[in-house]
Amino acid sequence: MRSQPFEFRASFIDLEEGLDVLHQSMERLRSATGRTLEDRPLMLFETALGEIGSNVLTHGRPPGTEKPVDYVLRFDAGVVEASLTDSGAPAHEHLAREMPTHDSEQGRGLAMARSLLDELGYRRDGEVNRWRLVKRL
Repeated sequence: MRSQPFEFRASFIDLEEGLDVLHQSMERLRSATGRTLEDRPLMLFETALGEIGSNVLTHGRPPGTEKPVDYVLRFDAGVVEASLTDSGAPAHEHLAREMPTHDSEQGRGLAMARSLLDELGYRRDGEVNRWRLVKRL
């Protein structure tokens, strides 16, 4: 496996387009680093990225605006990191939620992402939400 640094940047508005871009960026990362689809740590990272990305794309833009979500995927020295920046409402209250009961149909994404990642960071910076996902491979 190659260990050269990798970086991918994108901005998007639409949920379907955004999820496609997230998965395409992971394909590019695999190709650039020589990792396979069976690489379990990378698979776990991609699952968490899809969960957080879906939440950000669904809730991360004020109604009636076309403000994009900004996305950066980086890999360096065996660590993969993604950042997502959106202009939606603050998400502080959602971060501490535990995994919902087995019969609940909502609220699993953040809890699942926390369990799959080495770090899940969130901060509110003015009017902007900043998400940081980290997995050591």
